[in-house]
Amino acid sequence: MAPALLAAGTAAALLLTSDPGTAPPRARPTTSTPSPAPPQCTEPDLTGVDPAARAFWKQMLAPVHRAACTRDYRRLASFVQFEGDPSGFTTAQCAGCSSAEIVGMWRQEYGFRAEDLARLLETRPLVEQGGLRYQHGRAVAWFARGTYGTPGQWTAFYPDCTTEPDCSDHTGTPPPP
Repeated sequence: MAPALLAAGTAAALLLTSDPGTAPPRARPTTSTPSPAPPQCTEPDLTGVDPAARAFWKQMLAPVHRAACTRDYRRLASFVQFEGDPSGFTTAQCAGCSSAEIVGMWRQEYGFRAEDLARLLETRPLVEQGGLRYQHGRAVAWFARGTYGTPGQWTAFYPDCTTEPDCSDHTGTPPPP
């Protein structure tokens, strides 16, 4: 009998005759460190939003929040655009960048973690005439309600509002000394 067949037969016999109460052998631990589990997220906070508009905002915020909560940077990048163009999305300077490059810039230059955006969206928003502003610490995200010709969408994000004059002027967040 060939050695491979003998080994296969022996393994099958062991499986068939092993005690059902015994656990199968465990895999050897690897030397790589597993990624931490995604954070436990709730839902975007819509406190202060007109009850008649909650479904509209929830529909807009949920996909961004879900991508952030699951650390899906590729999906998150798909939302980083304004009217289909990433150059219209308001954020830290990244001239000529694609949506993916903008998210990469947030990660490299600001230490951005997607779960931080998820947590930001779980704080109470400021309801403004044009939409919602989420602000916590130095991070700020804006969602516009849209107009007749432009759908509502995520329109701006600053991982650190104090580094961008446009953001700090609008929010009143003073730049660091």
